[in-house]
Amino acid sequence: MSTPPSKPPAGPPARSPGIRPAGPDGRPLGPDGKPMGPILMRDEYKNLVDGFTKDIKKELSKEVKSLLLIGSYATQEHIAGESDCDFLIVLDEKASGENFEKSMEAISKIVFKYLEDPLFGSIIDVEVLGASDVPTKNETDYPWTKVLVAQQGRALIGDNPFTKIKISEENIKMSAIEMARVYLEQLEEVIATDDIEEYDKRYLTVEAVLGCGCAYLYYNEEKEFYRSSAIILFEDKYRDKIDITPIQISHRLRLAVKTLDMKDFISKSLDFCKKVVAELK
Repeated sequence: MSTPPSKPPAGPPARSPGIRPAGPDGRPLGPDGKPMGPILMRDEYKNLVDGFTKDIKKELSKEVKSLLLIGSYATQEHIAGESDCDFLIVLDEKASGENFEKSMEAISKIVFKYLEDPLFGSIIDVEVLGASDVPTKNETDYPWTKVLVAQQGRALIGDNPFTKIKISEENIKMSAIEMARVYLEQLEEVIATDDIEEYDKRYLTVEAVLGCGCAYLYYNEEKEFYRSSAIILFEDKYRDKIDITPIQISHRLRLAVKTLDMKDFISKSLDFCKKVVAELK
């Protein structure tokens, strides 16, 4: 599944966006231009999950009510070296409210440790919610599509507070509409900005296409998918309903495929996102 991009905890520097290029042996290149990890790759995802969970337990055992592993790695549907390892932290009531900023500072120190590590810095993604942010009724400021993702998450600390939440199809559709609109606006802003490097512009275009694509699937009542597997649904069920070429190219760019026809990719991606938004209204 996929959701609109979330902001990292305050404190650590944001990761610079970009589609990670691959070296001659197919491994993604790190910030130093060298291949990341040995050919027989150790599981950096598992190491990150184990280490991050241990640090949270050690430093924030009283503040953190739940630590969830969400997204494609939680169900082993990730793309190694490309997919994020997504964590969702739910704070205890005493660590929320007036103490939220203090709690965020403590979490940020731990997150920064992993952002500095070349092995983990490009894959870790952390979102933090206060105790009152978890929906308890049919109304919430937290997107219902993100609630759906969280429901599939695995609890590393505590219980998963999202599993018992009932989500109506109407709420999912409304959230999907907003999700597509946000990604379209982001893409329009990227295209209108002259000082964005071509490399980053292409990355942000891919993000917008995949985001709008996932919103399209949510709206059509698809639930069991992630960004890494959305392409399967589009090719199996929706190729006759919408032009999926931008989705196919975006998926292959995430895999660092080099032999791609990139002609008019950004303009076709904009058309795709506009089409999605128009159909979901």
